[in-house]
Amino acid sequence: MNVLDLYKLLPKTNCGECPQKRCMAFAIRLKTDQDGLNECRYLSPERIEEIRSMLKEGDWRDGLIESLQREIQGLKLSEIGSNIGAIIRDQSIEIRCIGQDYIIDNNGKITPEPSNKWISILLLHYIRNHGKGDLTGEWASFSEFKGGLVKASTFERDCERPLKELFDELRERIDPIIERLGGSPINGMPADKAWMIDLLPRVRILILYSRGDEEFPSSLKIVFDRITGNFLDVESIVFLLEGFVHTIRSISRRSA
Repeated sequence: MNVLDLYKLLPKTNCGECPQKRCMAFAIRLKTDQDGLNECRYLSPERIEEIRSMLKEGDWRDGLIESLQREIQGLKLSEIGSNIGAIIRDQSIEIRCIGQDYIIDNNGKITPEPSNKWISILLLHYIRNHGKGDLTGEWASFSEFKGGLVKASTFERDCERPLKELFDELRERIDPIIERLGGSPINGMPADKAWMIDLLPRVRILILYSRGDEEFPSSLKIVFDRITGNFLDVESIVFLLEGFVHTIRSISRRSA
């Protein structure tokens, strides 16, 4: 299914309400991330399922998940579990990712199965890397990680900017959403509000948000515990934060 065919199935209103702002850009995104379908509020459930079924054919993410699962089958989860902050349960391990607990067995099967395939890829990638190290309490910017300087503009565009826009929109509702995802408010930071959240057991972030005023615009900065680079590469960090943004947006719509 090509991008033009996808575009023909969209509302074509260019309403600007989804992160891509225009329907053609939205169609381009769907070619690599069909989970974004839920971000268009003008698609009926029937049309969403129609598009999803068409996109399922040849989804390259399924092949990547299967490849990662095969690599995990050669690992002893009981031995690496403690290194990555997982809870060991017989022949499986339990990992919390963006506020949700998942159980992964020796075959790489994830329970419950994530509705977002990027979460499956991230979990399996996190296990396959099986990094080592404890949280340091020292904060590092995205650009400080290996390859981060090259990807810094992507991180700002796809992670920090959409998150800031969400915080601007949800100023009066954001606290309970962040707390629901395991976040804790932090005092004494150079921002109006600050939250610390473990998106994965060894991936801790600090969100610094300032509301702004008539003279200065609002701002948002994400920093990471310095150990993060031992467990995820910068591409995976971007995917993780995109999933975090998507999760907040979904919760806010359900609770509106």
